[in-house]
Amino acid sequence: MKAFAFVLLTLLLPGTPKIIKNSPLQLKYDKVMMYNFNGGIGSDMSIVDARGHIAKSMKKQVVLDNESALSLTRKLGEKESFDDTTAACFEPGLGFVYYLKGKIVAHITVCLSCNVVTSSIPLDPQKHDKFWANNDYLAGWPSKSFRAFLMGLLKKYNF
Repeated sequence: MKAFAFVLLTLLLPGTPKIIKNSPLQLKYDKVMMYNFNGGIGSDMSIVDARGHIAKSMKKQVVLDNESALSLTRKLGEKESFDDTTAACFEPGLGFVYYLKGKIVAHITVCLSCNVVTSSIPLDPQKHDKFWANNDYLAGWPSKSFRAFLMGLLKKYNF
């Protein structure tokens, strides 16, 4: 019983490093931020630039609650979260940044218009190709269910 209580507290306390053990995405973090920014050709192509700074065109930011952060991390590691539906604009406007002790450990950039996700770390089931626009990994194309999840986050946090 004590072990269960410790695990539960570890997952629920803010600032406590978390790692999803049953996910292909083995990422240790203590905070996840969601950002709205203006990305696209000639501007910020990733939520985090080559120097490790948040995009200058950032318009809004919010800390995800523990439940949302855990759900996002799980979904990023699920094969069902990605399919092969895409367009070609890549004008991202949504970004997620994972932090551990105030330092960026990973970031995800999403263009909901063309349905492309890039990531600073390899996600499963991506092809591990570097994306031409920002030297991140091409994570794939969000499936209908993953897009619905992302839209739910946008609504929940008034983006």
